[in-house]
Amino acid sequence: MPEIDKWSLCQSLPNAYILHRIKNGKVEYSLLFCIRLQVNNYKHYSFNAFNEIDDSTFGGAVKKQRIEKHMTLKQVANVVGISVDTLMRIEKNKYNLHNADKLRKLFDILDLDAQKICSPYQLFLINNQGEQIKSYRQKHNLTQCEFANIFSVNKKAVSKWENNKTQIPYDKWETYNNLI
Repeated sequence: MPEIDKWSLCQSLPNAYILHRIKNGKVEYSLLFCIRLQVNNYKHYSFNAFNEIDDSTFGGAVKKQRIEKHMTLKQVANVVGISVDTLMRIEKNKYNLHNADKLRKLFDILDLDAQKICSPYQLFLINNQGEQIKSYRQKHNLTQCEFANIFSVNKKAVSKWENNKTQIPYDKWETYNNLI
């Protein structure tokens, strides 16, 4: 009888291995990606257990989709305009990306569905924060000055938010979100 909970090689594929094990009387399979990298004339191998990725989190979904598209951290980071370190922290759910333009680039390159993985704040930012703020302000017959007073900011800040020149800070968004 095979040893329980020990992974064995089932099939070898280019750049991946299919592993299997018997656990609680059932056969489980896992795909293990192997990426060969050459850095400073040294060959490095990077292994990633694909089934271990929790894609219900923002970072897990990013990581799983990046691996499915056979893209390196560096490739994605360069297109999005962030550092490899930042992308690694995103994939480990240790950093929340709140830059609307960079979020859009990330979703575009990885074909991610923002509605499924974004926080409400991230969705607010990528779904035209300026239009949402202006619409709320006008619906409630508030001038930019009156609206600014609610958030303890000046009229110029509200104007920049409405014109998508700057992003509304998270703490101000929380106040806004409680108003709506």
